[in-house]
Amino acid sequence: LAKAVVADFGEKPIDYVVHSLANGPEVKKVLLETSRAGYLGAVGVSAYSMVSMVQRLGPLMRPGGACLSLTYMASEKIIPGYGGGMSSAKAALESDTRVLAFEAGRRWGIRVNTISAGPFASRAASAIGIIDAMVEYAKTNSPLPEEITADDVGHTAAFFLSPLGAGITASTIYVDKGYHAMGKAV
Repeated sequence: LAKAVVADFGEKPIDYVVHSLANGPEVKKVLLETSRAGYLGAVGVSAYSMVSMVQRLGPLMRPGGACLSLTYMASEKIIPGYGGGMSSAKAALESDTRVLAFEAGRRWGIRVNTISAGPFASRAASAIGIIDAMVEYAKTNSPLPEEITADDVGHTAAFFLSPLGAGITASTIYVDKGYHAMGKAV
């Protein structure tokens, strides 16, 4: 496939890569009840897939290009109901973002970052079963008491992937109306 892409579009045809994969087959289980297979499945799909994408697509990217993924604050804080190893998978994704930024930056001159979006009632998020309560809680307790929108995340992604974000790599940026900064409910 890579040979076909290069043949059609040139030696370095890719400007940016967006990783938006996540799956925890046991996301509704608490960690103490998560199987090894469920845990490894969550980490494999939600974190290692980013490593794999950068491994394979990095050589096809133009210097100055960017890779971007989506994470969630469960990587660093307890979110009851977000289980099955998904918190570990998001922590791995954020750690891998930093390491990949160093390695891919040195090897191919590309940037690697991640966006930690606040709770958003997407179709995929509905799988955890508590997303509506999470959205309402974040809205009620954020410095900007509004729901996160797809546009909020999309605008930040466009910035990160554009030349405007050329000086940023190895970073996790929160797009959550300030929710991540709160230490107590309002």
